[in-house]
Amino acid sequence: MASRIVNDIKSHYRAWDRGKGTTSERFVNMMADNATFRSIGAGAEPMLFTRSHSRKDKIRSYFKGLEQDWSMIFYNVRMFLVQSSTIAVFGECAWKQKHTGKVVHTPKLDILRLKRGKISDFFEYFDNHQAYAACSTEGVCTVPQNPKPIYKSGASVTISGKTAATSTNVKMLKKLYAKWDKTKGASAESIIQILAPNVVWGSLTAGADPVAFTKMRKSREEVGEYFRGLDQGFKMAHYKVNESVASGLYVLVLADISFTTMSTCKTFVSPKADLWRFARGKATDFYE
Repeated sequence: MASRIVNDIKSHYRAWDRGKGTTSERFVNMMADNATFRSIGAGAEPMLFTRSHSRKDKIRSYFKGLEQDWSMIFYNVRMFLVQSSTIAVFGECAWKQKHTGKVVHTPKLDILRLKRGKISDFFEYFDNHQAYAACSTEGVCTVPQNPKPIYKSGASVTISGKTAATSTNVKMLKKLYAKWDKTKGASAESIIQILAPNVVWGSLTAGADPVAFTKMRKSREEVGEYFRGLDQGFKMAHYKVNESVASGLYVLVLADISFTTMSTCKTFVSPKADLWRFARGKATDFYE
């Protein structure tokens, strides 16, 4: 991994926050001519600009649409997780929808793939339900007009390099996820076994209705309640892991999942990202 492109990417995120979303051209210039740009938003009606884009000249339309509809409040990066030619960027951001005046404050995860010193692929995760609601006058948004950031601006850390423990953790999770998929969600106890007693277990949905079971959990016993709520509300169709991005104490698992909601019998398919942190062979932190 060439350190120059990594440093350029880190510099871009600092400028992106300071410029409040006005430095997109700097980012586009780091992309390969045939790069792909994808989003969890997937071009849904309230945010058409989040559709998939290919080629650098087309990617600019994403940022044009973002600028037309949204005004940045802040964009704070917590961590850069670097493995070979992949960089996972973890943070939070807050934006105001220009047409409704509603504010969104969401966790943010960007996955960047590098090739020959350029960004060849980009995928972003954020709270798209919250963002869609902010686009509508009828949408329910509870974020205050001046949200308080969780992380300090410019205080990010960079995690890179594997250890023997990193490889062990990756192998352990690979087996657990394979079992989780094979049993269609009936192997929660195997996952609970690898958790530290005081594990912190969090979710982007943070206990919002109607998935109250996703509220923050702070012990192995409480995580059991999470899995009981999941089992009562949803039936797994599949949970296919695509890859892991791992360095140091962290493992990011990227998957495609499908569940059926018990109350409506409707099925959804979605990309999924799980971040794990380990210490002494036990998972101390999890965030989905």
